Amino acid sequence: MKFSTLSIGLIAAFSGAGHAAPVTDYGNCVNAIVMQLVSLFQTGSTAQNFANCGKDDDGSGYASGVINFTTRNGDALKVIKAYMTNSSYKGEFDDYMDTLEKYADSGSSSTKNLDGYCDAWKTASENTAFWSAQTSVVHNEYNAPTQEYVDEIGIKFSVTRAVLYDTAIVDGIGSSKSSLGGIFKATNAVFKSDVTGSSGNSVTVNDKYEVDEYVWLQKFLDIREQKSSAGRKNIEAYRSILTRNDLNWSDSVTVTDSDGDDVVIKCNYIES
Repeated sequence: MKFSTLSIGLIAAFSGAGHAAPVTDYGNCVNAIVMQLVSLFQTGSTAQNFANCGKDDDGSGYASGVINFTTRNGDALKVIKAYMTNSSYKGEFDDYMDTLEKYADSGSSSTKNLDGYCDAWKTASENTAFWSAQTSVVHNEYNAPTQEYVDEIGIKFSVTRAVLYDTAIVDGIGSSKSSLGGIFKATNAVFKSDVTGSSGNSVTVNDKYEVDEYVWLQKFLDIREQKSSAGRKNIEAYRSILTRNDLNWSDSVTVTDSDGDDVVIKCNYIES
């Protein structure tokens, strides 16, 4: 992953199949923490579940892997194709490729002709090359595009980077009103003049207005909550981080989960 201004952080994850995963490089401390936050909000555990697979309740076909890659939007297919380029690929998905291509191209939520898909996913998850394929797609499809938004306005705080990254994963990276691009654009449109604050950093909005980053982030979360029905628990958790004024993370962050409990998440490893 690409957030290069912070120190490198590694996650020792668990595959979800009962096997300890090798150290997985998510690029740096912020990315490592965010991956655990996303997992915590979606599964109730910070452990990365590469073998996770099941029908999606929101109509996205099958959702699987560390961030619930789906058959509907095609990121699951990208994971599989990345895995197929590895010499250790054993043909687990050969019978499903035509159907997966069809559903990804059409944005279909159907699971017809995908019987056994989750069995294939779980079998593939016994191969560390499949874990690498998943983390590669996370970087290419979500982290790298998010970095472009970070750079565009000069975001500096760990928490702001994390919120944007979380939004990309949960709501999508695109330009629709409920995705990261749309929410980012709507947030910038709110500001018609400079806005001062006490956070210590300003972002440059629309190439002309200097807006306190803390103020900008609060407005982003407000608009995300209005535009998207997904990720409400995530938004509440990030607000708990802002309440603590914990804007930059060197090795850990404390977040309040949906049960009201404080959870300490470290960037360099997961304590299962």
